[in-house]
Amino acid sequence: MAARTALETQLLHWIRRGRVLTAPAQLAGYDADALGYKRYRPDAVVIPADCEELEAVVSGARKLDIPITIRGAGTSLSGGPVAAQGGVIVHTSALRKIRHVSREGFWCEIECGVALNQLDIALQTHGLFYPPDPSSGPVCTLGGNVAMNAGGAHCFRYGVTSNYVLGVEAVMLDGSLHRFGGPAGGNGEWHADWKRLMVGSEGTLAAFTRFWLRLLPRPEKAWTFRATFGNLRSAERAIHALSVHASYPVAIELMDPRCVAMVENSPMAVGLPQDIFLLVTEIEGPAELVDHRVQAVASLLTEAGSGDVQYSDDPTQRAKLWKARKVAGGLMGQISADFLVQDAVIPKSALADILQLVYDEADAAGLPTVNVFHAGDGNLHPNFLFDSRQPGELEKVEAISKRLMQRVVEVGGTLSGEHGIGNDKTAYMPLIFRGDTLRLQLAVPAIFNPRHQLNPLKVFASRRFGDHNGNGHNGNGHSGTPHRFPEAANASGLFRPFFDPIDGVMCVPAESTAEDIHNTCQPRGFRFPLILDRHRTLREQLSASQYAPGSSRFGPYCDNITGMNWRLPNGRIVRIGERVVKSTTGYDLLRFLLHLPTNTVSFGEPVDFVLRLRPDSGRQRIAVLAGQDDAVSQAAHALLPTSWMNWFDAVDVIARNPASSNKNGCSFSNSLSTRLALRVSVNSPEEDWPRFECWLNALSDQFGLTMIVETHDRLPVDGCPDFVLKTTPDRVVALAREVAEQYAADCVALCYCGVVHGYLMDSSDAARQVDEVVSHVAPRIHEVGGDWRSRHVAPPETRPPESVWLGTLAQEFARP
Repeated sequence: MAARTALETQLLHWIRRGRVLTAPAQLAGYDADALGYKRYRPDAVVIPADCEELEAVVSGARKLDIPITIRGAGTSLSGGPVAAQGGVIVHTSALRKIRHVSREGFWCEIECGVALNQLDIALQTHGLFYPPDPSSGPVCTLGGNVAMNAGGAHCFRYGVTSNYVLGVEAVMLDGSLHRFGGPAGGNGEWHADWKRLMVGSEGTLAAFTRFWLRLLPRPEKAWTFRATFGNLRSAERAIHALSVHASYPVAIELMDPRCVAMVENSPMAVGLPQDIFLLVTEIEGPAELVDHRVQAVASLLTEAGSGDVQYSDDPTQRAKLWKARKVAGGLMGQISADFLVQDAVIPKSALADILQLVYDEADAAGLPTVNVFHAGDGNLHPNFLFDSRQPGELEKVEAISKRLMQRVVEVGGTLSGEHGIGNDKTAYMPLIFRGDTLRLQLAVPAIFNPRHQLNPLKVFASRRFGDHNGNGHNGNGHSGTPHRFPEAANASGLFRPFFDPIDGVMCVPAESTAEDIHNTCQPRGFRFPLILDRHRTLREQLSASQYAPGSSRFGPYCDNITGMNWRLPNGRIVRIGERVVKSTTGYDLLRFLLHLPTNTVSFGEPVDFVLRLRPDSGRQRIAVLAGQDDAVSQAAHALLPTSWMNWFDAVDVIARNPASSNKNGCSFSNSLSTRLALRVSVNSPEEDWPRFECWLNALSDQFGLTMIVETHDRLPVDGCPDFVLKTTPDRVVALAREVAEQYAADCVALCYCGVVHGYLMDSSDAARQVDEVVSHVAPRIHEVGGDWRSRHVAPPETRPPESVWLGTLAQEFARP
């Protein structure tokens, strides 16, 4: 009691306007997350009133010499924000300010305790939305979402949290407060993109205070479809067909017959047969476009074998079509004392195999199981219902989980797609990380949290806070008995060349050219939209820029590369990332390395890439709109907030230097002589093009522009830029115009990405010219969290503390 009183006294020194909880009844509400059955009692809970109090607690944590765990709403499903070794839980529920929403810049600044639905309501009046949508949206916080890299039903079209985090402000254990990135989503003044390691770090590296998040134009209209299937094979046909359909569904969800029966035997019944697979899918976008695609989607579902297809664009009816899917999770908590929902991602071709394993294992153990999952990206959520009070039931569930995860990895999958590892799956991490890959993973927390004082026993079981003998703090947590696994292919095996037409992924050498990729993809109905140069290798293109014209719709390279073979400085090759399109298993070294300037510190080099491909929906058309410079700028800014933005491959403004003869390789219509032009690229079926064309004609007429449409077999290729400037979307056109007018360069503004690609008219003195540009614009772009890079100029030397961080990490990469 004396120790607890001393602890409370110290905490009250830092928390003066917030709250400090130490009574057993108060602490009971914090001993578990939504996983439920694993409980760990903290010694105290603090609720800071603002970011300053949060900063004070974290920076003073070393004096306490006990574990610190950051917690949001506690809705996670992997045992993440719990005091596994006792200590203090810092509950961030009071940090709920939405500080700013930029409609023109497509970003918002929020505090870590903002709830997901709170943000969505605030964004509605701006015509914007934040796409990640975990089922706990009404209560889950953005801090927890970023920590766990949360996903949701609409991830198939839009991606997960890591695709939308532009910047992170975080408090380190040494008391320092740092901002990584910002509204522009770049590195700021940092050399490395440290926010890539922060996202999905599960509270083990730092305490988040606020975020800058990327936003999208809110869709104009949506149609929801619900289809029933008599067997898994016909449901699979529908899933595979939807995955490559030109309507590009935002969600493809599947419930198995056991899950449907559970819903139909409850007060939430919706009138479905109990022996069917239920598929829910949704399309959205501009009204005239999605309305045109409705019958095609309905016919696809019928042709795949559905016995009943229902669909609607009415919000009330759409909610009813979603109802069975939405209530499933809550029902399991009502009908079972405990349930474990697993979160594995598999190649979609292995769906039948893995589902059968789940059924066989659960039936043999006498445990009910239901399956409801994100079928579009192979993210399974098998739910095992049990009662931990009954002797042996918990052990049965854990044994099933072990065999399931072993099989998931064997078929090429990974342990988590959106729930994270927490302390629920640490025992399975040896299936993924061993040897060099484990060493590199553990090097990440060694930079920021070497004693594992922040959230110990999470992600990796070896992360224990305690003395040098490995004895942990005297809390009531335990790490459990580690599982022993045979050598797993995923742990040491490298990626081999492959092409998967069901998941739309392929593995190619880093030295592959655009022609190599196109010749493999195009005959099979796929494309890789991020190409800068037809003849340079992928490795060279990534060194030149992290973006391409196709980034307007598909994101940067790092969002379209799921894994790679990486050669370490010692010559050994390791596997980093996955072959599946969705993963939150371990620290995100993949994105960190892909964004690392190649000439900063030698961490090695890529050998092979696993590329996420996209369906080729038909013909590629490029519309060039030209006229008065100000009118072109206005047209670009008018286009970006519309629902059409999400359907154009590229929305670029080309700004030519007045003296340009257009000999630098920058793609531009020779039919136009204006200095500024808006370039819009569309990949669509023939029958859809008239709707795109009609809308673009209206835009052109509105601003008095001339439009010329050219037909191509692929996206525009401008070549590798001489320099790259990263800013916010609302500033990018003006920046491109300014640089093109004042320096001997043509510029391409990738509008929605906020990226300027600069092409020097004379490269004979490239380094000097780039230095001139950078010295002029760098302060402005750094201010908004942007950055610059050039293949001709090395970045400045790193400064403390980054030089120390990079040095620590580089030592592990270079270890013999």
